[in-house]
Amino acid sequence: MNLRFEEEAKKERRKKIIKEVLIYLGEICLVVGLAWIIVNFTLKKIQVIGSAMDNTLYNGEEVIANTFIYNFTSPSRGTVIAFYPEKNAIMSDEVSDSNIIIRRVLGLPGEKIKMQNGVVYINGTPTEEKYEFDRNVSSGQAEEEILLGDDEFFVLSDKRTDLDDSRSSSFTKVKKENIIGPVFLALNPFSLISGPEKEEKK
Repeated sequence: MNLRFEEEAKKERRKKIIKEVLIYLGEICLVVGLAWIIVNFTLKKIQVIGSAMDNTLYNGEEVIANTFIYNFTSPSRGTVIAFYPEKNAIMSDEVSDSNIIIRRVLGLPGEKIKMQNGVVYINGTPTEEKYEFDRNVSSGQAEEEILLGDDEFFVLSDKRTDLDDSRSSSFTKVKKENIIGPVFLALNPFSLISGPEKEEKK
C-alpha cells in the first residue's frame, strides 16, 4: 500500500513538473510572438538621408519610427516625424524606403503659418520653440502666410539653413496619409531623439 502511494505521488509530481514546463514554454512563445509583432508591425528602422536634420540626426544614422500610434492620434508640434514625399515630388512613380524624409513638425492642420527672421508665427503669434535653432535663415515661401488644410502639416529642418522643407515650393506641405510615424529612437549611439537644447539664460 505504501509503495503504491509513493508511486502515485511521484506520478503527480511528474505531471505537475511537466505542466509547469509547458506553461513556461507557452509564456516564452507568447512573449517572442508579441515581440515579433511589435517589431514587424509597429516599428520601422529608417536611415537618415542628407544633412537637413543636423545637429539632431546625421546622414547615414539609423533611427526607429513608431508606425502604429498615428492610427489613433496625430503628430504634435515639435515632434520629429518620418514620411513619404508626394509622388509628384519624386522622379519615380514608386515610393520606397529610400525616399523617406525626416523633419520636425511646426504647423498643424488648419493653422496659418508664417516665418520672419527665423521665427515661426502660428495664427499671427510667435512660437516659442523648445530647442535652439539658427534665426539667420530664409523664410522661403513662408514669408507669405500659408494656410494648412485639414490633413496638412508644416515641417522644418533642424538645420534651418537647409530649405529642403515646407518653406520650399517644390517640397510642399506634408499630408497625414504620407506620414509613417514619430521618430523617437536613434540606434548608434542608442538614445532617445530630442533636439539641440536651448542655452539657459544667465
